[in-house]
Amino acid sequence: GEEPTDKLNEWCRPGQTVAFLGSSGVGKSTLVNALCGERVAATGDIHDDSGQGRHTTTRKQLHFLPNGCSILDTPGLRELQLVDAAYGVAEVFADLVELSHQCRFNDCKHAGEPGCAIQGAIENGEIDEERMGRWEKLVEEDKLNSKIMAESERKIKAKSKGNKKTTPKSQQKKSRKYKVVE
Repeated sequence: GEEPTDKLNEWCRPGQTVAFLGSSGVGKSTLVNALCGERVAATGDIHDDSGQGRHTTTRKQLHFLPNGCSILDTPGLRELQLVDAAYGVAEVFADLVELSHQCRFNDCKHAGEPGCAIQGAIENGEIDEERMGRWEKLVEEDKLNSKIMAESERKIKAKSKGNKKTTPKSQQKKSRKYKVVE
């Protein structure tokens, strides 16, 4: 196959910064070494049972390529969640969003409803079914993650309200009530 420098050349330009994110042991540091042309990042052996690399990178490291591109090598991620990604997803899949507006029903799930423009385009070979599946998955993931984040924020706010110290009544200043005399 192509060398990493050929495949990543478009992104590794002078003045650019590229960050490698991914699970532990997938080869982020190996890519850094390949791009730098020498061993600048530690890498581990490959597990015999899984075929994946060993977790080696424990902190973020910034490396500079000879052409002036910066490469950020990061430790492996356990989880990556999209939050508030609706705009980006809609932009990347603008054709599918536009097509979905042509469905007969506003709440079309694109799963066999009559008049579904998306299913019609798949049947006609105008769009790829796998791409449509990726779009739906990202839309659902964004909805779920946004819901989880909103719930988490609500809990944090509720907890912070509950933690406010209140002054006991015995220590509160008594306000004087004045009687208006005419």
